[in-house]
Amino acid sequence: MKRKGFYYLIIILFTFSPVVIDTILTDEANRHYPRTWNLFLIPTIMIVYMYPKWKVIIGASIFYTALKFTTEVTQRTSIETNLMIELIFGSMINWSVTVFVGYFIIKSSNLLKEVEELTITDALTGIYNRRYFDFFMEKTIPFSKKNNNPLIFLLLDIDHFKKVNDHYGHQCGDEALKHISNMIGSNVRNSDAFVRFGGEEFAVIMPNTDAEEGLILAERIRESIEKSDFTYNNERIHFTISIGVSSYSGEEVETFIEKTDNAL
Repeated sequence: MKRKGFYYLIIILFTFSPVVIDTILTDEANRHYPRTWNLFLIPTIMIVYMYPKWKVIIGASIFYTALKFTTEVTQRTSIETNLMIELIFGSMINWSVTVFVGYFIIKSSNLLKEVEELTITDALTGIYNRRYFDFFMEKTIPFSKKNNNPLIFLLLDIDHFKKVNDHYGHQCGDEALKHISNMIGSNVRNSDAFVRFGGEEFAVIMPNTDAEEGLILAERIRESIEKSDFTYNNERIHFTISIGVSSYSGEEVETFIEKTDNAL
């Protein structure tokens, strides 16, 4: 938060300083205005760094170009041709620099998002993984304690999954995990965190949810999977799951997990 405030301070400083400098310069010093207006590159690039999108690049460039021309026009009854050419040429240089730098900022930002997504996403099912679970709990537990909000943890395990792998092969097991993941996900609310906990285990963390609501969801998930139709190589395979449900009562995260595992 402090860093963001510092960025905004830099943006404000270098937005107004070129305007102030150009306004108070004498006619003699005003011949060097192109260097002054180049200071607009600093807030423009800072804005693009904070919000790496092409529409932000275009919007910021238009804003600072308009501000430059408005400042120059309001100080003169007329603008000489040479001055107008210098203003336009300087704007073209600034736009070129902004687009060039912005391209690499956006590319780096997108690459970073992809890497972050990979670190918290299960490659097989496409849902969040245990790493994301840890991040989520780090934020949710303190919030739950501070506001005294109920928190429910569901731990789901596919019954006799090893037999499926042994009998039908791991390819079948992978398809079954995707199928069951989709079934669970279709019953989970957007406010809940749904993760692959490991192997054939899944977890659902439900903030602002009491035990009764948690049990209702658990039974709905259990029933939907029991009634679901999964076919592999033209053979229907029947699945059931076991679900442990527990309510958070102020313990450490590992103790909370162990309590839910015991319920399972």
